[in-house]
Amino acid sequence: MNVKIQEFSAILQAMDILQLSHYLDGLLDIRSIKDAPNAVNGLQVQNTGEIGKLGLAVDLCQATIDLAIEKKCNMMFVHHGIFWSGVQPIRGAYYDKLSAMMRANLGLYSAHIPLDMHPVLGNNRALADQIGLKHLEPFGEYGGENIGLKGTISPQSADSLGKLLQTKLNAAVKVIGSGEVASVGLVTGGAADILHQAKDEKLDCYITGEGAHHHFHEAIEGGCVLILAGHYATETGGVKAVGKHLAEKFNLETEFLDNPTGM
Repeated sequence: MNVKIQEFSAILQAMDILQLSHYLDGLLDIRSIKDAPNAVNGLQVQNTGEIGKLGLAVDLCQATIDLAIEKKCNMMFVHHGIFWSGVQPIRGAYYDKLSAMMRANLGLYSAHIPLDMHPVLGNNRALADQIGLKHLEPFGEYGGENIGLKGTISPQSADSLGKLLQTKLNAAVKVIGSGEVASVGLVTGGAADILHQAKDEKLDCYITGEGAHHHFHEAIEGGCVLILAGHYATETGGVKAVGKHLAEKFNLETEFLDNPTGM
């Protein structure tokens, strides 16, 4: 029995990027979840050989590429991939990123909305767990699907909830509005435009990452507390959760590549 377990473990450790990407496609339901065209969810940059170490990051940028290479990763799993700007000439900073990855044999897999939405490993679920959100239901319609969550917490002041988020996320948090909060909707990242849905559903509070100037007045006048907890900070949970899952399932070495933007 022990020999068979060792053999199975050896097979798992010998996984290449195509095999791991195929597994992630199924885990995150990549093919059936709608997203922005330039998200290009799934395997974005292939490499060769076995996956020795997986780097986890919110953003694919030169800084996280450099970190991945420094930490001897040969694959990255990110939330914001390399193709957000669409088709463009491979020159300048775009060339620098791609060429650095290819020279280092660094592969890339990206998951945007599918990672936000995942009921167990997603960004929204991670944030919900951090604030103790209970009685979870889908919330926050985007592109015909609910991408966030809503539920209830122990009644507390808006300021107390803001301080809890600041502690959990280790990031600056802005609370717009006041009063007791018990019902909460949340969508991580840059989703302040969903505030009106929280107001329409008569939720006490809506949490997202960042917003625009006009969302301040919308929150005050609509009577729904708006908490902006940082685009970056609210979207670290998903990549970390996927990394933990892969480490446990496949005995794969992973490392979170932290590059906070403060936004």
